[in-house]
Amino acid sequence: MSKKRALQARGILAMLLLFGAVILLVADDGQKVLNENMSFAEPREKNVYAASVIIPTRLEMPVMRRQFTPPGEAHILRLEDFNYLTRNIFLADRNTILFESDINVREFLAKDFVIDTAVEGPLVLIFHAHSREMFYDSDPYDPMTGVMGAGRELAEILSRDYGIEVLHHTERFDILDGLPMREGAYERLEPVIRQILADNPSIQVVIDLHRDGVGPHVAPLVTYINGERAAQIMFVNGLSRRYRYRTGEILPADWLPNPYQRENLAFTLHLQLAANELHPDFARRAYLLPFRYSLHMLPASILLEVGAQNNTFQEALNAMPAMAEIIAAVILE
Repeated sequence: MSKKRALQARGILAMLLLFGAVILLVADDGQKVLNENMSFAEPREKNVYAASVIIPTRLEMPVMRRQFTPPGEAHILRLEDFNYLTRNIFLADRNTILFESDINVREFLAKDFVIDTAVEGPLVLIFHAHSREMFYDSDPYDPMTGVMGAGRELAEILSRDYGIEVLHHTERFDILDGLPMREGAYERLEPVIRQILADNPSIQVVIDLHRDGVGPHVAPLVTYINGERAAQIMFVNGLSRRYRYRTGEILPADWLPNPYQRENLAFTLHLQLAANELHPDFARRAYLLPFRYSLHMLPASILLEVGAQNNTFQEALNAMPAMAEIIAAVILE
């Protein structure tokens, strides 16, 4: 073969190799795009077979539990200032409205949320109305790397460090016939949760654990606890009341009654104040929304948001010891 032909052959081979590399790169990019959107591939998700897992009381090495100090008179007077309350404790969504009459600070602080630990059976129920809520680095095929994993961690810590038996319910209410279906999750969960409460009358606290969803330009919701990055948390309450801010109309959501609304708000106030005292900058303001969600089946019910979609799973896990400490400070003697 002449030198000229050899050079031509080498050039053709180089072009073929380059073309193949480009095809592989494009294919790889396509796979990356697919991976980033795997949350839509629900039928291939790993199943969670044990719908209810009881985490029994262990109290292997009890932590040095810090007590929550109820606010003194000066702090109560500040809390009774509605402007102070709405700037520091509660934040109403623009689609609802908070009235001064909704919050009676002295009445709420007088409520006792200490649980009876002498009864047999689980004392706390944790479940997830929206099990598909994941974090920035979650494995989209493993729901235990999302909010369900954070719930399992919280259950383990409450049991191990505080001797609180927990029932962690992992049924996926936002999946219907194997496909994602967020709409109707609260309606689907109610009969299940009511049956769990009927079967386990020892349960005195209910936690519906979620994560928030924020805009693309919002920084991760992070604080530092013991030197570690931890997701901030937020308590959510429903007011069963809509507000049309453009017209000023107030529309009660009469079809969503909540007989425990004031108890829910009081429980949130206790938890928020405990969080502010024990771990400043950990809890965002309690967020008030128009409906009732899953908060109408037991007085001491909370909807808990742990971080947002741009937090890491480890940041969510790092938040759970502080969250457990806050809960224990309110519900244990």
